[in-house]
Amino acid sequence: MQYIGCDTKLQDMINKLVPGLLESENKRINDFYANRGLSVPQNGNSSRPITPNSPDAETGKFPPDDGRTWFHTNDLKISLCIEPIKKEPVIPQMPMKYVRCSMKLKVEHLAKFIKQKTLIPGELELICNKKTLTDDATLENIWLDTWKRKEAPMTVFYNKKK
Repeated sequence: MQYIGCDTKLQDMINKLVPGLLESENKRINDFYANRGLSVPQNGNSSRPITPNSPDAETGKFPPDDGRTWFHTNDLKISLCIEPIKKEPVIPQMPMKYVRCSMKLKVEHLAKFIKQKTLIPGELELICNKKTLTDDATLENIWLDTWKRKEAPMTVFYNKKK
């Protein structure tokens, strides 16, 4: 979760708003490597396309899918504020208080993430809106059941299970 990478959604929006930006950037990259006598690296493990994903001007057809194009997922994201319960002074604080994750994430995976970041031994109890969360519940269920119509981010408290 501490990985810092490109924001492909924002880059795609900028490329759509500024005509010719992607083409000029690709030309600059090609010129850079050509001036140094190097071959242009391919986007082997990147999800960004080398060429713009837009229809060809002459034929009006989209380029064939080579598996490197970025696709938008319908997976909704949720912002969480993760804090220890104030009653317990010995529970360590999360290194990052705010987390953005999938609404399909289960509570057991969130608890595992918190344990990994805080190095708390034993099991954790997660609480949202004064209700203890079950391991098989998803964040979407919790949002709909306990947090609806409240301000974001949804606050989740953690504590050692007794």
